[in-house]
Amino acid sequence: MPLPALRQPAQPDLAPRPELAPKPKDTGGRGQIHVAEDASTAAPSPARALQARLEQDLRGEPQEQAAEGRWPLYIALPFWGGVSAMLWAGIIGGAWLVLRHI
Repeated sequence: MPLPALRQPAQPDLAPRPELAPKPKDTGGRGQIHVAEDASTAAPSPARALQARLEQDLRGEPQEQAAEGRWPLYIALPFWGGVSAMLWAGIIGGAWLVLRHI
């Protein structure tokens, strides 16, 4: 079985032309970062407010929930669980009635 010939890289016919070489790009100052003048004051962050609220919930500290009209979880979860169960019972019962009368 003959061995395949070794491939040699092709030699370019012409020397590279400098006018076709890629030129360095001028960024035009786009790579610079400009900082606001009064950057020492922190901007209000909704993520920090949420984190503080979650930490208060974990510690069990009382909040202004009564003023907001929010239910505590031990009341809200069973209520919405019951509402969900009633909706699913209505959907399944309605489908059963429709299938029974077909």
